[in-house]
Amino acid sequence: MINKLKIKNFKCFEELDIELSNLNVFAGINSMGKSSVIQALLLLRQSFEMGTLPNGLHLNGDLIELGTGFDLMNRNSNEDMIGIGLSLNDKELFWNYTYSKESDYQELKETNFNSFEEVNINIFKPTFCYISADRIGPQRYYKQSYHEIHQRNQVGTRGELFADYLAKRGLEDKVENSKVLYPDTSELLLYQTEQWLSVISPGIHIHPKEYQEAGIVGIGYNVYNSEYTPMNVGFGISYVAPIIVSLLKAKNGDIVIIENPEAHLHPKGQRKMGELIARAASGGVQIILETHSDHILNGIRLSVKNNILSGNDIRLNYFYQRTEKDLTIGEKVIHEKCSPVILDDGSLSDWPDGFFDEWDKALDELF
Repeated sequence: MINKLKIKNFKCFEELDIELSNLNVFAGINSMGKSSVIQALLLLRQSFEMGTLPNGLHLNGDLIELGTGFDLMNRNSNEDMIGIGLSLNDKELFWNYTYSKESDYQELKETNFNSFEEVNINIFKPTFCYISADRIGPQRYYKQSYHEIHQRNQVGTRGELFADYLAKRGLEDKVENSKVLYPDTSELLLYQTEQWLSVISPGIHIHPKEYQEAGIVGIGYNVYNSEYTPMNVGFGISYVAPIIVSLLKAKNGDIVIIENPEAHLHPKGQRKMGELIARAASGGVQIILETHSDHILNGIRLSVKNNILSGNDIRLNYFYQRTEKDLTIGEKVIHEKCSPVILDDGSLSDWPDGFFDEWDKALDELF
């Protein structure tokens, strides 16, 4: 498990050290740096997949597209260097890259780490999983990929392969993380997925259908004994199904990065999604979660109160910005974070201004 991430001269951050645990929640209003922290990890993974790590960072690829070095470099920096570092228990690893303004490839300047065989880093394992905020919507048919499903264990960054994953592995793979198993239900991935879908959106049953000759796979939904295509059920089902599959297939030591799991979900479904995320983390899965949902947060807080997951295994990170005087440029914007703690009763140690408090502010204005 990654215990700490360090970035330097990276997008909006001159320098940031962020402690990581089993479940890591990134929150804050738009453009405060949440995605930038995730992008640092994705750049490492992407460059590893493209075979250039540690020698260079590929800024554009299948996982992420960031442009050129000019788009990556912090505007306040006086150095021609971009740094990313990881802490893993007793090891401190860092990669510093020479800034190249017009290039989408940043070359290595220095590192203390060359052999990925030396340490066990979850972001470089085949079980790595990233589900982006830009997920695929309802489709009549979904594409297939034997290589991605069987060799790389992926459902697609946009969830585009989740139907194929269920079709090929749903009735073969058992859910190994006992913490996420839905009671009184078969441990097979397909049936566990179906049960958690029903929790989030009641009455849902799911049926993957392969069309081998056409190289596609379909999904049928049975809602209270009536059959429907994805085009005729709630948009949120297609958005949430890949996340459920990703969390259920994850094992102890794996990492899952999820952006905005609350998209298109009603409040109760968001809360239940928070509970599922907490359950996966309690089974040893490292989860990095970007969210704008107080319902997701409440599901996690309730999981602490109900002893599903210890508050010590959660890191809440609220990103914000402030300004300070600078002799050179006049006024400088500083991006920072704070980390309230979830206590044993589910309450927070403190509640920073702007941290999921809009409901209270609206009530104050109403009354």
